[in-house]
Amino acid sequence: MKYLVLIGLLIFLVVLNVGYYNEVSDGEVNTIFFIKKSPTLRMKFFNIHANDGEYRRVDKLSNELRQDIIDYCKYRLGIVTEVKTQADIEMCAKR
Repeated sequence: MKYLVLIGLLIFLVVLNVGYYNEVSDGEVNTIFFIKKSPTLRMKFFNIHANDGEYRRVDKLSNELRQDIIDYCKYRLGIVTEVKTQADIEMCAKR
């Protein structure tokens, strides 16, 4: 019984501290895992720079995609941004 509690606690800690995103490269999808800068229950993130670049213009972002970028920058890179300018998007790419 103790082992089940320990395994459950370990899984919970992994969920809080490990995230991933999918990277599309040459038609192949690769999953990239990372340690989050701050804990959250969210595990899957969207890295705008790991994909074909079709979303890189700030004026073409939907509110949902903008929030995905904000979350990625915060939890993957530790950068708090509102993604209102093109420079904000590029700032998340430099790391």
